[in-house]
Amino acid sequence: KELDNLILKESRKYERTAGAQKELGKLLNIENLKVIEAFDNSNIQGTSSISAMVSFVDGVKNTKGYRKYRVKTIVGSDDVNTFKEIITRRYKRLKDENGKMPDLLIMDGGKNQVNKALEALSEIGVTLNVIGLVKDDNHKTNAIWYNDREIELDKKSGLFLYLESIQDEVHRFAISFHKDTRSKNMFISKLDRIKGIGKVKK
Repeated sequence: KELDNLILKESRKYERTAGAQKELGKLLNIENLKVIEAFDNSNIQGTSSISAMVSFVDGVKNTKGYRKYRVKTIVGSDDVNTFKEIITRRYKRLKDENGKMPDLLIMDGGKNQVNKALEALSEIGVTLNVIGLVKDDNHKTNAIWYNDREIELDKKSGLFLYLESIQDEVHRFAISFHKDTRSKNMFISKLDRIKGIGKVKK
């Protein structure tokens, strides 16, 4: 009985991790899908804009591969062009350093976000597979955008739950980083109002 329960537990875990990633590779026709990098942006009314990236290897979180980015060139709330800046920075650096490229990028968004990521990659001479997680009217993910078409997902499948877990993780990481950035910016702005405190003391 205990052995059966353990086997069932491990089977379900596999279906939501490495098994789901293999299924995703088949769906997208990507051989040996191993490393996935996913991106999300965060800002409040265009301020303290940041972007975050999480990494999954063989269906499991690879926290050593996580990255945080402060947005440098985009002013205001511009999700699509923020992605372009961050994708350019991330993969130009990897290319320049001869780093290992991921097998798939996941953008939090649909057609526009994917196209902008592909545009950024094209401009720096890098070719990668890119998908978007498309949301419905209730802001819930319900499809993949890939190769200029929408692929609907079974919301009860291990694949859907896996993609949802990636999306939740990158969103959590982005929000956490944004809160830290916002609190630091607020602290610095308060110090700016105090007379006699210059750059060095601040």
